[in-house]
Amino acid sequence: MVVVCAGMIALLMFASCERDYGLDVGDYNSIGTIVYSQHVQPIFTQKCATSGCHNAETAAEDLVMDSWSSLIQGSHHGAMVIPFRPEKSHLIFHVNRNTAIAPVAEPQMPPDKPLSGDEVNFLMRWIREGAKNDFEQVPFEEPRHGRVLVTNQADDEIAVIDVSSNLLMRMVSVGSLDNRVTPPEAPHNIVVDPLRQVYYVNMIVANEIWKFDARENEFLGKLSLGAQRSPAQIALSLDGTKGYVTNFDLTKTHRAVQIFDTQTMQVTDEISDQRMQAPHGITRTPDGGSLWVACQQSDNIAILSVGVDVDDEIEIVKVDSTVPDLATSDYTPKFGPYQLVFTSDGRYAYLTCRFSNEVRVFDTETKELVKIIPVGVNPLILDITPDDRLVYVANRGTGASPSRSVSVINTFTQTEIMKIENVGVEPHGVVVSPTGEYIYVSCENVSSPDEPHHPVEGLNTPGIVAVINAQNEVIKRIEVGAFAAGIAFLPVP
Repeated sequence: MVVVCAGMIALLMFASCERDYGLDVGDYNSIGTIVYSQHVQPIFTQKCATSGCHNAETAAEDLVMDSWSSLIQGSHHGAMVIPFRPEKSHLIFHVNRNTAIAPVAEPQMPPDKPLSGDEVNFLMRWIREGAKNDFEQVPFEEPRHGRVLVTNQADDEIAVIDVSSNLLMRMVSVGSLDNRVTPPEAPHNIVVDPLRQVYYVNMIVANEIWKFDARENEFLGKLSLGAQRSPAQIALSLDGTKGYVTNFDLTKTHRAVQIFDTQTMQVTDEISDQRMQAPHGITRTPDGGSLWVACQQSDNIAILSVGVDVDDEIEIVKVDSTVPDLATSDYTPKFGPYQLVFTSDGRYAYLTCRFSNEVRVFDTETKELVKIIPVGVNPLILDITPDDRLVYVANRGTGASPSRSVSVINTFTQTEIMKIENVGVEPHGVVVSPTGEYIYVSCENVSSPDEPHHPVEGLNTPGIVAVINAQNEVIKRIEVGAFAAGIAFLPVP
């Protein structure tokens, strides 16, 4: 008897929902608090989750729209809904007909029952408020296995990927200007603090550093570094209280690393040296005792001691014996050191040289070059597996001849053992997950790009993040914002 009554109550409640909150209401502006099952799902049930389209039986494009949980799982192309960002959500692209409010994608859906303008605006409102379910839950609110953060340099966005599902879960705006009418301020790289509570984004065109809360992606403050500083990368002290940022000034006016207080977001000092020309990559040694800086235009490495009284100590290591002690202003670099990574014991440093298409290996105790490893064209950011066994190198290629490969170096033999091909156009950055199970590669996708899976009007060509498994197979390609560049892993706190 109890079961029958419960069933009848549920049936009556469902009927009441259909009668009171279905599409017949017409005026979506009168709805106060949105309840997914009452206000959103009826739109999908009537026009999308139908036979032959997006119900559980047919699941066109592997997309099921018969419930909140199935919708959030997306399609085999990726996420359909980006919470808080309707103008970045593919669901809106396909139902929208007006590029003034959001991009428009082909094919337009539903093909036979197009949504009204009120319905599109209502769905955009639902997403803007967090795309919540009936229990006020926001999708991916508690990522179980961490997140991958990617800078989108041509969109002034940070893409956030959920590691458990490999779905794009957030797009975070960064920068002060509207890049629809002004040039991008260009988030170039990103770093997570040691406590995993905040992350920092360096704006290489705006000459700024932006600070965000790692959990909520909330903007916490910014720091202006001054004209022509061109911040390229940031390293943090072991306790996270100090930040060190390279000034990638190609005019060679500022040959420096600036130091800032991460709490006050103020520059406290700078380390400058005429031998440091266009410093780009900066990496802290595992023991926290020094920073190694890759100086692209002077073909050398600057080693900075880190401490209360020794921040001004600099040791210069030439990338090659042919490099001059002090490069003149008209010196043309032959090697182009770009980025470094250390083995976990700090004994060896691996350095990408973008102009000579090599990774050079240095003994950190003797400061001697011990191996030259040819890789692909224009290698940029690299990373090493937690067991120190493999180094992955993003080979960007050139604008005229973009690469699609990632080199894999065996650290025991100190040789390139393979190139992983067809990763994506112009691989830029690499990050290995803390378990070593996955490798994430940001691909700019700018020169001769791969087009998005559906033609989209009103949207820049997206960058790509490729997911590679431990068998060195590309298992997924995730569309993010335009010009995917810097990349970092944010573990679960």
